[in-house]
Amino acid sequence: MTAIMDAAEALSRQLPYHEINMGLIAKELGWSRSNLYKYASTQEDVFLSLHSRAHARYVADLLRTLAGAPLPGAEFARLWAEVTARHEDLLRYQDILISIIESNASLERLVQFKRTFAEVVAPLDQLLSVQTGACAHDARELYLRLLYQAPGLYNHYHCAEKTAEAMRLAGMPPITGTFEDAYADFAEMCLAAATRRP
Repeated sequence: MTAIMDAAEALSRQLPYHEINMGLIAKELGWSRSNLYKYASTQEDVFLSLHSRAHARYVADLLRTLAGAPLPGAEFARLWAEVTARHEDLLRYQDILISIIESNASLERLVQFKRTFAEVVAPLDQLLSVQTGACAHDARELYLRLLYQAPGLYNHYHCAEKTAEAMRLAGMPPITGTFEDAYADFAEMCLAAATRRP
């Protein structure tokens, strides 16, 4: 499965999700499609596994980087944004997770994915509780808010050349600033709101 995920990940760095299929993954591996189907039944299975792997790496990086919590809010938010910027693969998978991957996965596979997600995130609930004083439930909601916002902001600051050209031709101002700055501002605002809760 690791070889399959590595092949799909390499393809996802070159092609949009809708252009990747099981035949292309098999070709990237030098396998037959029937051999690939022994290990993964759908493209969604492969990408759920890719998301899980990328998410586990991201959470581990956050926990390592923010181990000194509680920190001043602005510092915590800045470090969170810097870690997030290092995990472009997760942001790519997260961007299509709910609208495409999850909607096409089997219920059984999706339940397994959600259980793994919850297990991986549990230590972050504790970290965010230490940082904000929020209960575990509110800490989880804070994490989800931060996670769901990241791909959109990242895509805004790293838009395709065609999109940037279309904006220019439409008379829109060029994008200024950085993802890290914008996301740190957003994270700091969310942290402050969570900290104000009783």
